Amino acid sequence: MAARATILTARGPGAIALLQMHGACEREVLAPLAKLTGCADWPLGRLRLAPFADIDEGLAARLTPTVVHLMPHGGPRVVQRLLEWLAAQGVQVVRSEGVAARSLYPEAESEREAEVLRAVSRAASPAAIDSLLAQSAFSFEPQEVTDEDRARSARLNRLIDPPLVVLAGPPNVGKSTLSNALVGRSMSIALDQPGTTRDYTAAMIELRGLVVRWHDTPGLHETSDRIEARAIELSKRLMEVADLLIAMTDADHEWPDLPRAADLRIANKADLRRRDDADLSLAAATGEGVPDLVRRVRDALVYPGDEAAAASRPWLFESAISRPPARPPAM
Repeated sequence: MAARATILTARGPGAIALLQMHGACEREVLAPLAKLTGCADWPLGRLRLAPFADIDEGLAARLTPTVVHLMPHGGPRVVQRLLEWLAAQGVQVVRSEGVAARSLYPEAESEREAEVLRAVSRAASPAAIDSLLAQSAFSFEPQEVTDEDRARSARLNRLIDPPLVVLAGPPNVGKSTLSNALVGRSMSIALDQPGTTRDYTAAMIELRGLVVRWHDTPGLHETSDRIEARAIELSKRLMEVADLLIAMTDADHEWPDLPRAADLRIANKADLRRRDDADLSLAAATGEGVPDLVRRVRDALVYPGDEAAAASRPWLFESAISRPPARPPAM
């Protein structure tokens, strides 16, 4: 059986990447390690600066007889080339979900702690960490899990895999202005004219410790423009699969006709004129009401008290680790 290599850090740009090479016996691991680093003698517990087959220079540590950590620079192309080189040497490249947690985290004192460490490495939201770590010392039998535990776990798993939040409304009600305010930079062109956003735009944003996949959709309206009509069609598909759908309008426009009921209805431009039939009024341009929106979105996706309950009740986070994150509809 060949040695296996697994990425333990996110598959995206970063300062340092962490790859783990592991096998069933020392020979499986040491043979490719010697070729990779040019060093045949590698004592246990030794950390070394290594050339990584002239692809990059980084640190390598032999943790156990059958586990080695490789720490190259975190550029995606560096990691890709390094994995390709390992594969050419007969090393099997596998996703971390397909590897036993105790193999990935030999330092863990129990299987549960190893699973917690795997979940921590995957978690996108800062708010997940303390609740996950509390699960390390918590043991339970399957028959002790209640329906309430399963429902709470499904919500808490949004701290691991970011939920999809979709903002929808008619043109020129300030959707892009709100999105830019939440992201803290310009993710959409925001002009005082309808139809500026012709396609949905997306960003990962943090809302009070919860990271979400935020999608700002083009203004919903009738159009003869084929490209714009296609963008609106695709945005409606996003709305159908959203974990949270937000309808947005202002005092001068009607509520949008959506493919499903909105989970939250917000009225923008409250600094100019308010309307009384919204769940929340705000002024994206000035920031009025935006913190309230952040709280409402966060509490709708992960209920207040869910994290506290995870300290004394089961969190079935394994279901979030065993499947790849959901993807938006293809363009």
